[in-house]
Amino acid sequence: MFNTIIKTSIISLIFNLSITSLNFFFGLYFLQITRSAFIFGTLTIIGPLVSLLLTPIMTRIVDTVSHKKILLISQIISFVFLLVYLIIVSEHLDVETLAYVYVLMIIIRVSEELFIVTLKASTTQLVEKHNYQRLNASVQSATSVANIIAPVLGGLAFSLLTLPFFISLIIFLVAVSILSTSTLKLDVIHRVMDTDKNSFLTIIKFIKSRPEILSLVIIAMFINLFASSITIGLPVLVIKQLSLSKLVYSFLESLASAAMVLGGIILTVHTIKDNLKSMYQSMLCFTIIIVLFGFPELITRNYLIIIGFLGILVVVFGLIVVLANTAMTTYLQVEVPENKQGGMYSIVNAVSQLFVPLGGLCYGLLFDRFESYQVFISSGLVAFFIIIGLLLLTKKRIVKKV
Repeated sequence: MFNTIIKTSIISLIFNLSITSLNFFFGLYFLQITRSAFIFGTLTIIGPLVSLLLTPIMTRIVDTVSHKKILLISQIISFVFLLVYLIIVSEHLDVETLAYVYVLMIIIRVSEELFIVTLKASTTQLVEKHNYQRLNASVQSATSVANIIAPVLGGLAFSLLTLPFFISLIIFLVAVSILSTSTLKLDVIHRVMDTDKNSFLTIIKFIKSRPEILSLVIIAMFINLFASSITIGLPVLVIKQLSLSKLVYSFLESLASAAMVLGGIILTVHTIKDNLKSMYQSMLCFTIIIVLFGFPELITRNYLIIIGFLGILVVVFGLIVVLANTAMTTYLQVEVPENKQGGMYSIVNAVSQLFVPLGGLCYGLLFDRFESYQVFISSGLVAFFIIIGLLLLTKKRIVKKV
């Protein structure tokens, strides 16, 4: 069982590293060729849009087709189109070939989304129930490592490697991931093939019938929105408001990433006793962290104290993200029927990802118009009352249902 957890985590690491570094690499090329931040930004919107538009289709596929087949096919699609791109596109990108990149990235993001949703829904077939959390936490750590390394790898490749060589490297990594996936052993589960029992609307009805699951989906939506206050606001606070160096900002970003990796490792050995309770508690702590980000520039001008305080906040933020993600994923794997998990994760991913660019847009405007402490404190308080309201409403609906 331990070998399965390690192997699954490595597959997730390799595939996520390949796709994320490729996306970063092409993003830099877009920026260099077009000189347009807007066009550069469109690459970040592809994922959320794909998730949203294809949610009903992914629901049907993941909940009716063999998960191992989906995991393999989703990666093979990426492999084939990368190979086709390598063959038909010239050595250097230019304005005329950018359309090919868009098509390639859309196809790859579709396959990546299908891979991610299917992998989450496959946990119940890969390990026994008492190992769900360990597998989720291990995959979370692998994803965090990929997110740390990918921008570095993409940046170095952009500076040092030719386009054909880098694409060839990504093709090789995807091939390794495919071969590794082929060795995974998944238990076969009964698939309900009736369309009515596996339709998108059926999953929506199931979510609405379970108040605590509905609240988790809504909270995930709002948390991704409010998390942008930190991802957008941290560089504004550190560089613009406090006039600290970019090195300090990079250090704080590294701390957050390291905390996510560490949190995942901790959760592979420490069992969460109550996933639902841990999820709610971590979200309330998250709102407090947002509020506290507004305090440094109000309470002191001692830069050493400020950096230390922000360092603690970003570490706690990273740990909370991992705890919340692991607790929520594990809870859904236990509570949602296996033949509905694909639809559930498709919806959660689509809703969550959609609010990331929306949050970036909203907080970009807010930080331009208001002082950072005003945005942080007000955002944290609004998030706190929204979550408290959802918890009270959920408790009321559960009592009424009983």
